[in-house]
Amino acid sequence: MHLLDNPIRSDELLVETIDIDHRFYASSAEPLTHKELIKWTRENGDDALINLFNDHSLGYADNGGSQDVREEIATLYDDSISADNVVIFPGAQTAMTITTLAMIHNGDHAVIITPSYQSLEEGVKYAGGTVTRVGLTPENNWQIDVDAVRNAIQDNTKYLIFNDPHNPSGSLLKENIKKELVSIAEEKDILILSDEVYRLLEINPDDRSNSIAEMTQNGIALGTMAKPWGAGGACIGWAVCQDKTIIEKIRKAQHLFAVCVSRAGEIQARMVVRASNQIIERNINIIKDNLKLLDVFFDENSDLFEWMKPEAGGTGFVKFKGPITSDELAKELLEEGILVFPSYIFDCEDNLKQYFRIGFSRKTMPAALDAFKEFVDERRAQWGFR
Repeated sequence: MHLLDNPIRSDELLVETIDIDHRFYASSAEPLTHKELIKWTRENGDDALINLFNDHSLGYADNGGSQDVREEIATLYDDSISADNVVIFPGAQTAMTITTLAMIHNGDHAVIITPSYQSLEEGVKYAGGTVTRVGLTPENNWQIDVDAVRNAIQDNTKYLIFNDPHNPSGSLLKENIKKELVSIAEEKDILILSDEVYRLLEINPDDRSNSIAEMTQNGIALGTMAKPWGAGGACIGWAVCQDKTIIEKIRKAQHLFAVCVSRAGEIQARMVVRASNQIIERNINIIKDNLKLLDVFFDENSDLFEWMKPEAGGTGFVKFKGPITSDELAKELLEEGILVFPSYIFDCEDNLKQYFRIGFSRKTMPAALDAFKEFVDERRAQWGFR
């Protein structure tokens, strides 16, 4: 099913405009207020950034991102990444699409790991490319099957695409598997596009692995202000790659489609990175508190749901054991003012049609969970469960 053929789709910017009581799908971190950002910026002794924001010009910012914000984003990576390896976009969605259009040509082939954020596949097809899906399974803890990837590669394969941390399952790709994928990409001269928008939201920080952009010149990593920091309103996303030839191709495509981002957003992004420790700590605490509530609920309702606790990010992929599909379940929930994302949104194969995605990164989740509990209790008997 095409993403525009159903009122429930994965574009959160679209569904944010729908009148819904409980956004049980929401995956970006608790929204940051400008007041909070200014407070932390001042506490960190960065008054110069506040002055820069107050006095900044409303003229165009630099194509591909101003030098200072690219330098700031580069600090999120190791020494292999500098400002010259970063292209700034108005959001990760734009970064994803334009990067794909820059690198994929008509007739090129991509291997994409599913379930995935739907725009990853749509971008390849829009550019005139073809796609082979390699599916993840809960039985393999949502880890990529390296042999399946190797078997899916064709003579015209240009791209291997996945997201890590994984959306929708919240799993983390194991380091040894990532290294094997890098070896394949370098051997076959394939680019890896890694959607890393949930990076920094690892429940256990020790589980954080290197960005794909740090591991190989064949790697392109995507990031955003929205997911880990809750600063989506700054509308800043980026693509990072060690290979400056690739970066220049992406920058030229960015100029064609998006020109530049807001200078205000750039300065806010710099503030966010400088205050990252405080913001991430706040957001991880919210996630941990919400996960405790979810663990209790799914333990008490294990006859109806199968729950594999996420390792990172703000999303989980839940299996519904009832008599209807996740698509039908989502539609019934929507009628009650509760929005979750059914499996088809993530380009899932039929074996995952009973799965749906929930979000747990915001303070509003407990109220959404209460409404979901009430919905489930009212329908238990109807579904044939006690």
